Amino acid sequence: MSNLYRSFVSGFCSHDNIQVAGSGTGPLAGLTFGVKDIIDVAGQTTGAGNPDWYKSHAPAPRHATAVQRLLDAGASMVGKTITEEFAYGLIGENYHYGTPVNPKVAGGVSGGSSSGSASVVASKQADFALGTDTGGSVRVPASFCGLYGIRPSHGRVSLDGIMPLAPSLDTCGWFARDASLLRTIGSVLLDESLAVPPQRVLLAEDAFELADPEVRAALQSAIRRVEDRFGEVEVVRPSEMAGLPGYDVWQSVIQVIRGSEAAASHLAWMRESDAAMGPGFRDRFEAGGAYTAAQISDAMSKRAMVEDYLAGLLAGDAVMLVPGAPRAAPPGGANEAVYDDLRTRNELYNCAAPLARLPQVSLPLGETPDGPVGLGVIAGHGNDEMLLDLAVALTD
Repeated sequence: MSNLYRSFVSGFCSHDNIQVAGSGTGPLAGLTFGVKDIIDVAGQTTGAGNPDWYKSHAPAPRHATAVQRLLDAGASMVGKTITEEFAYGLIGENYHYGTPVNPKVAGGVSGGSSSGSASVVASKQADFALGTDTGGSVRVPASFCGLYGIRPSHGRVSLDGIMPLAPSLDTCGWFARDASLLRTIGSVLLDESLAVPPQRVLLAEDAFELADPEVRAALQSAIRRVEDRFGEVEVVRPSEMAGLPGYDVWQSVIQVIRGSEAAASHLAWMRESDAAMGPGFRDRFEAGGAYTAAQISDAMSKRAMVEDYLAGLLAGDAVMLVPGAPRAAPPGGANEAVYDDLRTRNELYNCAAPLARLPQVSLPLGETPDGPVGLGVIAGHGNDEMLLDLAVALTD
């Protein structure tokens, strides 16, 4: 059994019940939202999923830019949501605060690290919620909980007032239960540009090969729906790119970049404070701090190759289909081997968008015997509106 597992709880943080009324007018008037607890809300200490951090830091002096935009657009904030510690996780279990419930899968985790945000939206405790995505922390919870979710292009949504994990990979995304609301939130958080429909649809065959057979079967109807709307898919195998073949190589690149940047962000505080952390969490930061300058330089060079390759592949308004996650939500308290398998398979192919700074949506269009699964759609950098419009088009 997972040594992190604690009983299922509400996705809202138990150490505060802060609520903030919105302006009451605007495109989000009358709607409610939750905020992942690495995102600042004025007057509230940003807890980062760790009690020692929460106790040793002062309340935020102002709202994060993304929160302020949502309030100004009329929505009201109804609570901070549980995150895995320092947003460094994929499962959704928090050793200190519990495991946010997944209402779509009895006994299943909601996915991390934006576990609470996905949970409160799926449970209809909020209309939408903010999360962050560094290596999958919006896309995987959205897939597990049957939600729409987006990881925007790096740089499209302000990270002002959001605690960093790995700054060159971090993004602020959001969850909703319907595509039209996902799109409306985009109109508030993005400085919008003209969107055009995709002109080509690619299917990453090698990414689907990493998913469970049940996931591949469940997403066939979704793929056909995309083809009916946007044209026949073209099969591609990104892992076979010239000069840097193999998703295992891509995975090693994101591990070095994320680990080294995470260590730079937080390891000094962890060592100085000797904070109590869930099993294995500090180890991730310590491992990141052990990478050498040569290893980091090599990873950055390889990242540039992946970024250039995917920019070319997705040029001309193309999109690429991948599984939102490689499996449905595993049970809470599962053996660590189950979670390690999920982490590995997800990271092998879902590292593509973070490495290349690309937007990716998860669309709740599949259902396996073990729960919902999302269809992931990746677009070229800056084509976030294309993905949001695609999500709406596929609900027509």
